Amino acid sequence: MLAHGGIAVLAVLFALAFAAFNVATAIAQIAVLVFNQHVGGEDFDPLQFKLLGTTFYLDALVQGVLTLVLVAAALFGLWRLTRVVVVTCPECRSEVPRNASVCRYCTAELGETMP
Repeated sequence: MLAHGGIAVLAVLFALAFAAFNVATAIAQIAVLVFNQHVGGEDFDPLQFKLLGTTFYLDALVQGVLTLVLVAAALFGLWRLTRVVVVTCPECRSEVPRNASVCRYCTAELGETMP
C-alpha cells in the first residue's frame, strides 16, 4: 500500500484521526462542564474527592473516558464503512465482489465456499 501513493493516504488518515480526536475532546469537555454545572450547583464546585490529603478531580477522568468512547465509536463507524467488499477467486486469484456466484474473469463457480 505504501509503495503506490499510500504515504499520502496515510498522512491524510492521520490528519483526520487527529482532527476527530480534537472534536471528541471538545465534545467531552463541554459535556463534562454542563454536567458539573448541573451537579455542582451555582457555585460550580467540580466533582472531586480527597484521598490521603490529595484532591482528585473526577471531571478529568470522565472527560478522558468520554473522549475514548467517542473516538472508538467514530473509528468503529469508519471501519464498518470501509470493510472489504471483495474476495479473492480461488481459481484465478482475482478480486470479485463478495456476493458474486461466478468469477467474472475465469467464470469459475464461487458457490458457498466464499467467506
